[in-house]
Amino acid sequence: MANEPWNEVAYRFFSSGDVTPSNITTKFRVAFETPELPAFDVVTATGDVVQVDGNAQAASYVSISKSPWDAGTETSLTTLATFEMPVELAFGAHRSQATLGQEFSFELVDTDTPLPDIPDIAIAAITQTTTTLTITTVADHGLVPGKSIGIRGCSNQLANYPALVVATIPSPRQFTVTAGPMGTIPSQTITDPAGAKGFVYFRERLGRANDGMSQIFENATVTNASFYIRSQSGDALASGTPAGNHAITVATTASVQAINAPYTYAFVPTSEYRLNLQADRVQATDSTIDALTQSASRVLRTQVCPNPADTYKFRIRATNNKSLTVLNAKVVSVVKTGTTTGTFTTLTAHGLTTGDLIVYYGNSNTAASAFPNVVTATAVTVVDATTFTMVIGTASTVTGYGGVIAKVQAGNLLSALGAVASTAINATLTTLTDGTRQLVLNGSANWTGPVIGDYVEVAGVSNVTNGALLGVDGTWKVANTATTVLTLVPVNAAFAATLPADFALTNSGGAVIRRTCLRVSFVRIFDYERQRVEMLARPATDLSAAAPVVLQGGTTAVTGTLTGVTTVSTVTAVTTAGTPAAPATPLIINSAASTNGQLVLTGTSGLQALFASNTGATPAYVKLYNKATAPTVGTDTPAMIITVPAAVAGVPGEKEITPGFNGYRFALGLGLAITGGAADSDTTAVAAGQVKVILSRTA
Repeated sequence: MANEPWNEVAYRFFSSGDVTPSNITTKFRVAFETPELPAFDVVTATGDVVQVDGNAQAASYVSISKSPWDAGTETSLTTLATFEMPVELAFGAHRSQATLGQEFSFELVDTDTPLPDIPDIAIAAITQTTTTLTITTVADHGLVPGKSIGIRGCSNQLANYPALVVATIPSPRQFTVTAGPMGTIPSQTITDPAGAKGFVYFRERLGRANDGMSQIFENATVTNASFYIRSQSGDALASGTPAGNHAITVATTASVQAINAPYTYAFVPTSEYRLNLQADRVQATDSTIDALTQSASRVLRTQVCPNPADTYKFRIRATNNKSLTVLNAKVVSVVKTGTTTGTFTTLTAHGLTTGDLIVYYGNSNTAASAFPNVVTATAVTVVDATTFTMVIGTASTVTGYGGVIAKVQAGNLLSALGAVASTAINATLTTLTDGTRQLVLNGSANWTGPVIGDYVEVAGVSNVTNGALLGVDGTWKVANTATTVLTLVPVNAAFAATLPADFALTNSGGAVIRRTCLRVSFVRIFDYERQRVEMLARPATDLSAAAPVVLQGGTTAVTGTLTGVTTVSTVTAVTTAGTPAAPATPLIINSAASTNGQLVLTGTSGLQALFASNTGATPAYVKLYNKATAPTVGTDTPAMIITVPAAVAGVPGEKEITPGFNGYRFALGLGLAITGGAADSDTTAVAAGQVKVILSRTA
């Protein structure tokens, strides 16, 4: 058997009946080509949108659009099918934007009864010095370093961080934080407030699953994700910095417009992500879509692995954290009387208290002297449940209508959600010939931010007579954008049915907020079998049980380099017992800007195979010499000249020779050169990297 070719040994081994070979089996596949989602249990949170989209260039995807009005909500899509380990998940995910406080989780989790929810923890005191946040809790908190948390409900809004990670535990009722998924927290001073201290809430990494793995996009960087693995109800093992930022670098989640044209919705992903769960290891990789590049390995874990005895399901969770900055109320009117202080009247209770910090977008009169967009968090003074005052613009006597306000949490402005309010809005609602309702918003300045296919929230669109709403507030899809004109269509038929009758151009106020959308173009889940073949002594120290291997002494020099490949200085010849000759040794050469003369091997040599490629516009010539020393190119006479064709239309020319085991013999030694001409005396240099040669030869 020692001299038997490996492929024949392998064939007999797998055909013997002891091992049944099998290939990867597709267990689940969805490309979101139809409006229905029958393969998923879909739970949609208030204000969120879940629907299939895309209409061109094979772009099809499910859009999960998070509401800019609601914090502390979660939408999920869970497969009805279940899977057994080992299993591999592949998905194409991309986002319209990335925002701290919104989390998108892709999970393989067990089907057992979830762990019980953990209630929010009441805070007794909260302070911050530079970049260290210190929190004292009313009762024992039970936290450990590395836990993912957030702060909500503190009367000092700067402390309401949407995403943090516990750093240290000074005592059972105190802990500190220095970072979260956005990195180190902002340096600031927070004095323990006299008002509400707030609560600590948990950011669930796997949705309370007992076993599984999750990849979470949880910060504002499109090339970041955090990974978590849990086994049998234990603590979740995080990627990144254990007591700080769990995010690590991954391939980008940026959406690409395959076609940018009106009424054409063709977003495609930039990247494909893979999660691989095996009994003894868990791995996460990613790669560029439709590219001939190698996958990048991001996480490999062997110390914690989900239970292989469980069954698993795939789940997508889209979460607005509890302290995400969201819209609070629509504004009916704002009035100034010879002052910089505007009196705001809201349509519903604004929920503010004096001293709260807000931003404001979308008044009908955004002149500097009137009511420009307030994009810096500004304190308010509350008059009553629907009235407050705030400094805005310059001193003047003026009235404006419409728009929306948002209470700013932890300094995260609403602009992080993509606010794209125009300086003014003139609205027209029409019906197209196919029955599609269409809203056209004419601004007095260019629209920036949304692109065709994005979902946006239109809010506080009111007339300039008495501030009455025009009835077009809600979720729309961008059909076209051209300088000052934004054309929108209803995001779905249900919303279209709520719209009023068509109306002509109407002067109005109002804001347009870009909604965050997670787009998933495909999900593929594979089941496969790992075949394990071992030729090891058992136990390891019992050499009598090992397969015999004979080491042939001596070393063989290898010359030449290839860009991106580590240079090998020596190769030790190894044979199996009974083999009369050493196996072929490879040589890899990447041409330098020269004639590349070099000695490959001294003494009797055999060439068993050679392959060469040429990216040049003219042929190149690989010359082999029978010499015991390096050839003098142009003076020595080659024993063999091999022509490597020129590249054609950008495709390298190729040449391969395979004389076999005995090969071509070189009695004195094997020398090599690469030149641009065929003559024995030619010394034309080739370009660096133009010609690549790999050959196998034996001593």
